[in-house]
Amino acid sequence: MSMGLPLRTYLNFEADLSGASPARLLAFADAADCDGMALLLCAGGADPALALACADNKAARIAMGAVEDLYESLGPELSSLTAAAVVGAFDRASTLLKDDAFARSRERADDPGDPLSLLTQRQLECLRWAQAGKSSNDIGVILGISHRTVDSHIKEACARLEVRTRVQAISRAIELGLLAPRPR
Repeated sequence: MSMGLPLRTYLNFEADLSGASPARLLAFADAADCDGMALLLCAGGADPALALACADNKAARIAMGAVEDLYESLGPELSSLTAAAVVGAFDRASTLLKDDAFARSRERADDPGDPLSLLTQRQLECLRWAQAGKSSNDIGVILGISHRTVDSHIKEACARLEVRTRVQAISRAIELGLLAPRPR
């Protein structure tokens, strides 16, 4: 009970019965050791997948810290930046971060002990669409392959994940962090 509140309060908070405020969300994030800025962004209407993606690495908190550092160094001059300059700078930073993420992903794929090396990209794509409720026929149309090929990819994913059904494969892939859980 890191926030010093009784268990009932946590249950109410999680059930959204206690009225969340930015301060409460940040306190909850600290107690859960996750990214409070990502929670605040989601409370403001951003995709909940953002909070899931930032939960452990605290990317939104770090990005907000960088913006605060920029403000501290520029002060009132920050308002003189044009939208084009800000967008351009974020595009360049985004490209660098994407390159780094892809490089790390490739390194993990080469590590046989890493869960990402279990499945091929195509198997993961098929499982993602199956997770979204698509049939093999639908997935085949989306990916431009036959439904038999989709079934083959899912069957192979099941074998690699040591499960028997596509639902079990999706569940196991979520457990391993290969698929993001879907918000409810």
